[in-house]
Amino acid sequence: MPSIESVVVRVVADVSGSLAQRVDELVEPVDFSLPDDTEQLLDALGTDAGKLLDYLNSPDFSVIAAQLRIDSSLADAAEEQVRHGLRLAGLPERFLGETARIVRQVLVISCREAVSSFDRHSSRINRQDLSAAAVANSRMLARLESLTRFHTFASRMRKQIVALHDKIRLPHIGVSRAVRYDQLYVRPNLDVEDVRLGAPGDRSVILGDPGAGKSTFAAKLAHDIASGDSQQVPFLVVLREFVDTLGQGGHDLLHYLEMLCRAPYNVKTPPDAVEYLLRSGRSVVILDGLDEIVQTELRRRVVALVEGFAHLYPLVPIVVTARRIGYDDVPLASDLFATTQILKFIDTQVDTYVRSWFALDEAASPAERKQLASSFIADSVHIKELRTNPLLLALLCAMYSSDRYLPSNLAQVYERCALMLFEQWDARRGVPLPLKFQGRLRGAVQHLAWNMFTAPKSGQPQPRSRIVGTLTRYLEDKLDDHDESLAAAEQFLAFCTGRAWILTDVGATESEPRFGFTHRTFLEYFAAEYLVRTHRTAKELWATLLPNIDQWDVVGQITLQLYDRNVEGGADELLAAALSSGGLDFAARSLAYSHPSSRTIRAITEKALTKAVRVSPFERIYIGDSEREYPTDAALYTCMHRCSPANLSVIEEEIRSNFEILLNSSNPGAIAILPAIAFKVASGSQDRWNEIQDDLTIRYKSTITKEALNAIWGVASFREDGKNLSELIRRCGIVPLYLNFRYHKFTLSSVGSSLLGNHSGKYRVPSDDLLAVTMTEQPTPWASADNFDGDNIDIYHWTKCIDNFRAMLSLPILELIADKKQRTQLTAFYDRLMRGRRATNSRRGTIRWIDQADLAPEVKEYLTKWVRRELSVVGPSPEPQSQLPVPR
Repeated sequence: MPSIESVVVRVVADVSGSLAQRVDELVEPVDFSLPDDTEQLLDALGTDAGKLLDYLNSPDFSVIAAQLRIDSSLADAAEEQVRHGLRLAGLPERFLGETARIVRQVLVISCREAVSSFDRHSSRINRQDLSAAAVANSRMLARLESLTRFHTFASRMRKQIVALHDKIRLPHIGVSRAVRYDQLYVRPNLDVEDVRLGAPGDRSVILGDPGAGKSTFAAKLAHDIASGDSQQVPFLVVLREFVDTLGQGGHDLLHYLEMLCRAPYNVKTPPDAVEYLLRSGRSVVILDGLDEIVQTELRRRVVALVEGFAHLYPLVPIVVTARRIGYDDVPLASDLFATTQILKFIDTQVDTYVRSWFALDEAASPAERKQLASSFIADSVHIKELRTNPLLLALLCAMYSSDRYLPSNLAQVYERCALMLFEQWDARRGVPLPLKFQGRLRGAVQHLAWNMFTAPKSGQPQPRSRIVGTLTRYLEDKLDDHDESLAAAEQFLAFCTGRAWILTDVGATESEPRFGFTHRTFLEYFAAEYLVRTHRTAKELWATLLPNIDQWDVVGQITLQLYDRNVEGGADELLAAALSSGGLDFAARSLAYSHPSSRTIRAITEKALTKAVRVSPFERIYIGDSEREYPTDAALYTCMHRCSPANLSVIEEEIRSNFEILLNSSNPGAIAILPAIAFKVASGSQDRWNEIQDDLTIRYKSTITKEALNAIWGVASFREDGKNLSELIRRCGIVPLYLNFRYHKFTLSSVGSSLLGNHSGKYRVPSDDLLAVTMTEQPTPWASADNFDGDNIDIYHWTKCIDNFRAMLSLPILELIADKKQRTQLTAFYDRLMRGRRATNSRRGTIRWIDQADLAPEVKEYLTKWVRRELSVVGPSPEPQSQLPVPR
């Protein structure tokens, strides 16, 4: 039988690994100093020892380990929860107190030993929330008498979730078909590698473009969790299905999770069962389609509902999916939720999907399928951008299977879909369209799409009677006969029923079926067609698009392509209208899908760069943790890193030439962002931007140096230039070394954070010894406490690297820890320094140790004075608010 210690160490290691990345191996064996107690306890328990070990291996205990791993002050609450958990696990009453005490001791020691082996956990887990949740969990467990019904309920839920989400729906013409995931599903890549979906306290927003596979990703995640070994129940909430009840308000998110169990899963929920799963580490909440709550005020309420839930249940993993465009209008709080994006398919993913798709193509013989897949991959090279989107790739495969045709842009993809359905597919299968409706069918669908798209509940399925009414009113203008129009509308819906391609029946109300578009992108395409047909000029089109352009981005992009097809130079006209009236971000995004004239591309790029460099460099620097994004940079980043390859060369030349003009005039905004323009890019053009950045930096080095040396934001220009960094310290003080720099969504971490962090070996500053000596020459105190991230000092999970510069950089943080008597886990060098300053009885030994250290004489002397408290590098914070120091 395994020992209590070995089980707890493994659980803590597993929990720590789910909370953060391992940076070092755990040192084993851990010295618990409790072997007699634990062995005697197991002997005393006898046959009940198995109940203890089963409990220690349960999610219930893991969630308590996570609490203590995050906040060591929760030991009392942990012991109380363990005692209740052991009672519910069936341990006899007489053993509960002693067993809980021993488990607590082993758990506390294991968590302490694990600290140095893992990165710091996510700062999004609030300790106050965690403490309140631990107390609430104790109260819940105290009132429960048995967990049997809860475990039975959880088992039924997992089985139902697996059964309902075990297939992926295959976009196919005319027939609704689903296949097993392993036959077709290709897992998408995310732009953040270390995403821990389902881990305690992980809260992630998965953003993606239309058709990127967000809903499929959510359903597959629910399936995998339910069928896995974690014992977790995934609650997959498709938000568009709850719009009506969410709009009524008055309920917490727990209420909707309980509703979900009844429908669609048909599982009766015992009282307290869902709350037990939430508090015991046995649940994951997946909220699919935040963007489909289109009313801004309702979305704000839903966001507040979700944020409140995250505070109440801080260790419950939450996954939210939403469209990338428009998410920032009403985002979830960045201190609670991290955002990541679904990346486009790369060539290997395209190849895998295509071969899997054609292997399932019943329209081709087995002998043809491999050949079709190979031909498709070769023939689609000219539209590589389109095939990187999973939905579009599926549609392209269907088109190629049908008639070996491949369109050249987004609008043509959807147009071809319409033609294949309305004019080819069913006609070839002997399903004729109503004769009197055939010529007007497309216009009717466009009219219907626009009405559904602009409805208060945009895109939501509507009852059959309402759809018939909309179509009838449209046809009356064409047929001049109400009865004939009504009959044609009825015939059209009968034609659509069961054909899951563009418009189809999607469930029912209590009295009649409901109809909707099978995917929102089809709705958006036909709405765009309607818009172009009914607005004759670019100015009219833009005036209609502008008020909702962020939410209507797909409609806008398709409108642009359709207008360009119908009007010579149409793209240039519409983009000019956008640039003249609040449409820069839309225009920048359009360069991924359309190919306007070089003149228009240059105009968009120049305006995007101008907007970015107008931001004061002082607004880009900050201290501590911040997830603030700069929307002013979005257009520039989009032009540079999200454009079509066909537009890239013009953009590169425009960026280069404009930077040359700006640098020649010593523009501080341009100097500030130059180090960041090729930074953290997930595009194939990164190497090219690095080349342009390096070329500009070398050619304009004297201009950059002259301007950046006189401002604290200049640190971003000298991160790898020790001599100029040293001069910046002399002119502006120490604080620049602790400043982060922000560009768009990205952060260039401070020199201090980069060198003291546990991955600091990846970053080095030349002449670092010179920098250390320069720091010793600066007057003290260096700056006030708020300039050294005083509220977030534990963000530094200390490196084991030791040198003169790091020793000096550590002093403000160590001083704050020592003076506040804050408990923290430091590596030996930094811990010794901190304790020498904090404790008089440690001081003499620390000074001898400094004298023997391999450090520069100036640094040794400075550290000795600091330990003796002959100097302080941190001064008091100014009132009423802190300010960054100005250059001396």
